[in-house]
Amino acid sequence: MAGTDATPTGRLRNVALVGHGGTGKTALAEALLTAGGVGSGRGGILDFEPEERDRGHSLGLAVASFPWRDHTITLLDCPGGADSVGDAYPALPAADVAVFVVDATQGVQPQHDQLWAACEKIGLPRVVFLNTLDKEGAAYQRTIDALRERYGKPLAPVQMPIGVERDFNGVIDLLHFQAVLKGDDGRVVTEVPEDRRGQAERNREILVEAIVENDDALLERYLEGEIPDAEQLRQAFATGIASCGFFPVLCGSATEGVGVRLLADFLVEECPSPADRGATDGPPAVYVAKTLSDPYVGRINILRVLSGPLHADDVLESRRTGNSARLHQLFTLVGKEQTPITEAPTGSICAVAKLDDVITGDVLAAKGAEVDIEPLMPPPGYHRVAVVPASAGDEDKLMTALARLAEEDPALRVEQDPDIHQVILHTYGPGQVDVTRARLERKFGVRVETVPVKIAYRETLKGKAEGLGRHVKQSGGHGQYGIATIVAEPLPRGAGFEFSDEIVGGVIPRPLIPSVEKGVQEAMRQGVLAGYPVVDVRVRLIDGKHHPVDSSDMAFQVAGSLAFRAAAEKAGINLLEPILEVEVVVPDELTGDVMGDLSARRGRIQGTEPAAPGRTLITAHVPEAEMLNYTAELRSLTSGAGTVVMRYHHHEEVPDHIAKKVVEEAQQAANA
Repeated sequence: MAGTDATPTGRLRNVALVGHGGTGKTALAEALLTAGGVGSGRGGILDFEPEERDRGHSLGLAVASFPWRDHTITLLDCPGGADSVGDAYPALPAADVAVFVVDATQGVQPQHDQLWAACEKIGLPRVVFLNTLDKEGAAYQRTIDALRERYGKPLAPVQMPIGVERDFNGVIDLLHFQAVLKGDDGRVVTEVPEDRRGQAERNREILVEAIVENDDALLERYLEGEIPDAEQLRQAFATGIASCGFFPVLCGSATEGVGVRLLADFLVEECPSPADRGATDGPPAVYVAKTLSDPYVGRINILRVLSGPLHADDVLESRRTGNSARLHQLFTLVGKEQTPITEAPTGSICAVAKLDDVITGDVLAAKGAEVDIEPLMPPPGYHRVAVVPASAGDEDKLMTALARLAEEDPALRVEQDPDIHQVILHTYGPGQVDVTRARLERKFGVRVETVPVKIAYRETLKGKAEGLGRHVKQSGGHGQYGIATIVAEPLPRGAGFEFSDEIVGGVIPRPLIPSVEKGVQEAMRQGVLAGYPVVDVRVRLIDGKHHPVDSSDMAFQVAGSLAFRAAAEKAGINLLEPILEVEVVVPDELTGDVMGDLSARRGRIQGTEPAAPGRTLITAHVPEAEMLNYTAELRSLTSGAGTVVMRYHHHEEVPDHIAKKVVEEAQQAANA
């Protein structure tokens, strides 16, 4: 029987767990669920998809709720791998706080920077959980210092470990200046060990300075030499978090269960509820944080209730399409387990099945509902592959199945490129391609193979030339007669196509002149040298002949095509290739290596400038043919620390030795 998720809005906490892949986000989520009495304690609740189990890490957003001290905490476990991080972006507006999980053995990593910037864009409060302090190589103070250097002085430690690696024995609460020993997590406190007091006092000073910055009166007294007590600090504490004026750092070990209960306590005591962030009762409205695609159930949409409460059978209107949608059944999620409910309170996270034409990022609202939310879609992916059906039987189902997967994975973009006649997947990397192929087969029974993406080469004229097109067939029956003379010449790059009629004396009747132009354009579309379209050309029609009976539209189309080919062969053809504008952000110490690699790809460096503390932006123009696998290769070159943006900039001539090879390959393919 369906129930009601009846936790009041003020006692809800919606928490996005984010960070770089491999930092232990899902392990932390599972530990929190276990502490809250949800699940068996053996894990496996959140990474339930077969592809996740095969690869041993999260590939998509998972949701689970658990009770904690008369509150309900809902976790949005976001993937952080370089190939799967796209799911995190649309989930962030559904949360009221983001917990950044940082591996103490690795420190800050690229996906932390990307998602921190995304949270900053939408004003989402942030907490850092420094994880894996029990592992060999864990470094607490160095990581804290690096975090503060990267994200500024508002980031400050609230907790510090008692020892690290094998000596990790508990957590020090810097605000109250007390210790919680390993095994007594969240239950028994003791005094700060004497050998840790010096470091603890220094970190508490950092903490106090970060907190008082959020309260003018407190700051003034602090600058006059008054040290606030724990109660005074606590009053400014939560305000600073909610206003993004303070980013606290907690610590522990998810696998050892240390700091987990303290984190849950912190979430309910100090972090904002939906009510603190504008959720109000009123006409229902929801934000779609995730769309799941199931071949049997259909779509499942994960919803954040912006205003409400929300009830089963409510009818809402899509702000994107204007279409109405009835919410037939609501349920809560713990991983893949569904619990039906009849009502979801304002600010809660729930799910609904079988909504047509509702996708990630949509807002659905009743009439009169005031909605103030900024959807956050992932940045585009620049790793491209072409896919072809493995068999004829898969061909008809391919595009439908890909469209369904693109609804589920907002970082996957599917394109049918009309120029190169391929189905292109735009992804974050080879891993996302592999997962997409696996899901296509498992969910939709469609098998695909990947093939190289074709380059959109172009051809253009080297010079100016005249061409005669003669199409005359008059042997018996209705003949064909069309003769056209043109002059073709190149135009500046990007100018397109121009056609001018310079016929005098009616040698070609006016109604047939468009037929010549149509024939010229068809010849340009088919290409002359290697079968690539000809661009940036001016054609002047200067002479011709017609027959009063045998001339026709088709005859002059053929004449126009022949005339252009004749002119092009005289003028000569240059092969053009697409050039990308490439922006790469890398650590300063890798700038030289990356610039050298781009130059080796025939790139021209346009400039460099600081992008962030310790990071450099490199801008270059590079041929697309050299960049097809660049996303993965940059990841390898920079150990995952580099990011890239690529966009089409212009076409330019291909060097002769490369053009020769491209033409030979095109001719071989045409003759195959």
